[in-house]
Formats: sequence, structure tokens, C-alpha cells
Amino acid sequence: MAIDIIANKADFQRHLNGCERRLNNLINSLQIIEKSSENLLLNNNQEKQKLYFNQLNDIISQIKFLYSSISKLEQCSYSFHGKKRLNSLKMNLEKNQKKFEKIQQCAQIKFGYEYKENDIEQSNNEQQEQLVNLINQNFNDQQTELDYIHERSILVNDLEEDLINLNETFHDIHRIIHEQGTMVNSIELALTNTDNMVYEATENVETTVQVKKRTKHIKWILILVFICALLLLTIIIYVSIKLSFPLR
Repeated sequence: MAIDIIANKADFQRHLNGCERRLNNLINSLQIIEKSSENLLLNNNQEKQKLYFNQLNDIISQIKFLYSSISKLEQCSYSFHGKKRLNSLKMNLEKNQKKFEKIQQCAQIKFGYEYKENDIEQSNNEQQEQLVNLINQNFNDQQTELDYIHERSILVNDLEEDLINLNETFHDIHRIIHEQGTMVNSIELALTNTDNMVYEATENVETTVQVKKRTKHIKWILILVFICALLLLTIIIYVSIKLSFPLR
């Protein structure tokens, strides 16, 4: 029979109330089986005897289930909320079990009822072992879950540290970009100034070339004027000489 782990205090109270109701049902069943035994002594037949044996087996199942449930309640972490009720429940169950054992012995002697002695105790021990194994398994599962949570916590911490490092890296990149941006702006300004200077130099060169061309033209004009003046002076001198020395 599978045993569920009690999850909370309300679940514990619900199970405890259920055990008390089942104990009352067991007491009623014992009263009924006693009357059935008396009736069977007066009027015994195969069908009634079979029904009587089935009732005895059903009571065995009830007692086993009650022991299992009480054991489960005692093992859970909320048992201190109903310790007095649990002790009273267990004492009444043991009392009724002894009463039932006497009924079994009587049925064996008078009607040939066959049953295993200490069957209830053996079943109770098995239930105890099953419950302990289940609790240990639950503890192991919880430990495994805690280990998993611890590993996840380590991974989250590592991820958080990586994110912090990444954030610092982005800040460094932003700072470098800002510094490089200032440098680029300076270079851009220098290039703009250089472009302006080149443009001004080009204009100056063009102006100089034009002035040089004009100067060259003026120079040739002056040379021509000088040559013309020289020729004119030569002619004047020649004419003067001719006039000073008439022909003979």
C-alpha cells in the first residue's frame, strides 16, 4: 500500500480525524463480529461461516491500515500538534487489536478459522520500513534538489559576475570611443583647416601666376619700348651727325 507524505498542518489534522473515524468504525465492526459469532454458534452453515471469515479478514485490513496511518502521522513533522490524540488513538487501537486476537482464537477453535499469528505486527513492521524508506527517499530527493539549487546559484553568480565584467568592458569601450571621437574631431578640424589653407594657397598661386604673367608682359613691353627708344635715339644721333657734317 502506498503511503503519502503529509504536506502541511491541515493535511495532518485531516488524516488524524480520519484515523479517529476509522477507529470508531473498527470498534463497531468488532461489536458486529461478536454478534455474528454468537449467531453462528446458534445457526452454523457454510454461507454464514464464509461471510463471518470475510468479516474477520476485513477487520485485519482495517487494523493494518490504522497502524500504517498512525505510523505515518507519528513520523511527520507536524505530529507535535496532535501528540495526545495520537497516543490515545494508538492505545485504543492496541486495546481493540488484543480484543480482536481473542475473537480470532475463538473463531479458530470453534469454526476452524485459519489465520497467521503476528500477521498484523509483521505488516506493521513492513509499513514502518516502507515509511522510513519513503522518508529517506524524500530526504534524498530534497538533498538532490538543494544540490541542484546550489549549483544553479553558483551558475547565476558566475553569470552575474560575467555580466558585471561585460558591463565594465562596455564602459571601457564607450570611454575609448569617446576619446577616439575627440581625436577624430580634432583630426577632422585639422583636415578642414588644411583644406582651407590649401584652397587659400591655390588662390595665392593662381594670383601669383597671373601677376607673373602680367609682369612678364610688362617686361617685354618695357624691352620693346627701350628698343624703340634706343632706335629712335640712334636715328636722332645719326640725323644730327648728318646735319652737322654736310655732304661734300
